[in-house]
Amino acid sequence: MKRVAFLLLIVCLSACALVQRKVEVLPWPSDLSVLEGEGDIDVRSQKERFSGSFILRMSYPDNLFLEVYGSFGQTFVHLQKEGPRFLLIAGEERTTDEKLLVDRFHFTVSELIEDLALRGERRETADGWVATRKDYQVVYSHDRRGRRNMCWVREDSRLCLTFNELNSASR
Repeated sequence: MKRVAFLLLIVCLSACALVQRKVEVLPWPSDLSVLEGEGDIDVRSQKERFSGSFILRMSYPDNLFLEVYGSFGQTFVHLQKEGPRFLLIAGEERTTDEKLLVDRFHFTVSELIEDLALRGERRETADGWVATRKDYQVVYSHDRRGRRNMCWVREDSRLCLTFNELNSASR
């Protein structure tokens, strides 16, 4: 009898462990004027693979602060735009010219701000909201844990921001 009770207890406990909790999925807002957040970044291309963390502050239309950190907390990328001023520090490279950003990620800082502010036409797909740009797509979706993420997808590369924390304001 004790064995049967013990086996029933084990079965009940293992069944409880298999029950998935419902994840709250918050919808993406539209036409953001302010976005602040932090989370995980993942970059995949034929040339590089990188995962780290980031902090982000964006004020539409022309203010952006983005820092990307490596696995040991070192600053990997520092991107800052305040009005007409632009600064990008990536490793040993430091520039006020957007060419490095365009060469490396194939979009301008203004295009990045537009995408972060969820501006432009989007369509709903099974993967989430998708904005189709000239030579890339931006996918606004959620991960398995319900965290919001944005991915810039090209034929040969993918850059994703997954937000652990996100504060936003619409106009």
